[in-house]
Amino acid sequence: MDFWKSAGGMMEAELTSAEPGAALAAINERNIPLFHVRQEGDLTVAFLVRRRDYRQLSALCEKRGETLRLCRRLGIYWTGSRLLHRPLLLAGLILFLTAALYLPTRIFFVRVEGNTAVPTRLILEAAGESGIRFGASRREVRSEKMKNALLSKVPELQWAGVNTAGCVATISVRERTDPKLTQQDSAVSSIVASRDGFVLSATVTRGTALCRVGEAVKAGQVLISGYTDCGICIQATRAEGEIYAQTSRTLTAVTPSQWVFRGEPTDVRKKYSLLLGKKRINLWKDSGNFRGSCGRMDTQYILTLPGGFSLPVALCVETYQFYEPSPGETEAEAAKTALSGFARRYLSRQMIAGSILDPEESFTADHGLYRLEGNYVCTEMIGRVRAEQIGDTNGKSG
Repeated sequence: MDFWKSAGGMMEAELTSAEPGAALAAINERNIPLFHVRQEGDLTVAFLVRRRDYRQLSALCEKRGETLRLCRRLGIYWTGSRLLHRPLLLAGLILFLTAALYLPTRIFFVRVEGNTAVPTRLILEAAGESGIRFGASRREVRSEKMKNALLSKVPELQWAGVNTAGCVATISVRERTDPKLTQQDSAVSSIVASRDGFVLSATVTRGTALCRVGEAVKAGQVLISGYTDCGICIQATRAEGEIYAQTSRTLTAVTPSQWVFRGEPTDVRKKYSLLLGKKRINLWKDSGNFRGSCGRMDTQYILTLPGGFSLPVALCVETYQFYEPSPGETEAEAAKTALSGFARRYLSRQMIAGSILDPEESFTADHGLYRLEGNYVCTEMIGRVRAEQIGDTNGKSG
C-alpha cells in the first residue's frame, strides 16, 4: 500500500458468494479496483478496497445477494480520524511535537562559572537585563552584542563568553585581578589633608614632602606632592606616604528614655504568592500586607527539575508573627554607657587609621531624651590621594 492509498484510506473486506469468480467479474465491470485479492475458502474472497469505493461495492453486493463483511480499516486517513475522536491524545501529540521543535531553540537555565569575587546573583541579574534570560533564543544569546552588554553592566568583569548546550546557557567569566591595578601607575597624584590638624608624623616613600612634624595644616592642603624638582626638570609621579596628625572631632548622639519592645506572641498569619520570574501573583485576598508590629519570615519553594535545574517559578510563603507591645524605660547610666560606646565606634569607623586620645563628654536628660555631646581629640591618618592634572606643579617651578 503506497502513500496515496494510505492517505485516502483503505478497507479490508471479505466477500462471500456462491460463485466468487462471477462476483469478482461483476465488480470489475463496475470499474471498482480491488487490491491484494486472495482466496480464503471455497466461497470467500478477501481483498483491499479504497474507502471511496466501498459504498458502491456494498450496494452492488447487496443487489446481487452476496455478503460483504468489513474486517478492518487501514491507512493514514483512518488513523487521523481516530485521533480526531480522542482530543486529549491529539492535543498531547501536538504539544509534544511543538515542544520537540521549539524547546531546543530556547534557553531555560543559566549558569555562571569562573567568578570568585563578583556574586553570581549580580551576574545573573546583569545577564537578564542584557537579554540572556529564561526563554531567550539560543542564537541571540551567543551574539557579541549581548556579551558586550554584560561586560558594560558589570565593570568588574574583564571577559565574558556564553556557551549553550541544549536548554542550558553557561556564562564563563574572567574577573579583573584588582580594580586598583587598572589605573596607570604613571598617573600623577598628590596626598592632601582630609581634615585640619597638627602633624605628628610624616612618612614619605614617593614624592616631595610639603609639611613637617608639628606644623598645623588645613583640609585640602597638599602634604606630599607628586612633583619632584630635579633642577632642570620636574618629575611627575604618584605620591605615596602616611601622614598622622592630631585632630579634633565633635559628635552629638541622642536616644529615647522610653521605648516599646516585643512581648508575648499573639497571632500568626501567613500569606501565599506565586513568583514567576520577577513578577509576584497574590493567590487570594489575604495575601496583602498586614498592619501593625510583627515579625516576618519569607520561605520560598523553588520548582527544581531532576539534575538541579531550577525554574524561575516559586511558591512564596510569608509568615507574620504578631506580638503584644510592652513599654520599657532605659536607665540613665545604661543610656550613657551605650551612647558613649556608640560615639567611639562611630568615630573609629570614620578614620582610616588612628585612635581617640582625650574624650570630653557631657550627658543630659531632657524631654524624654538622653543626649550626649562630646569633643574628641584623635590621632589619625589624614592623608588622602588626589589625582593631579598634568602641568599643575603645586607651586614648584622648573
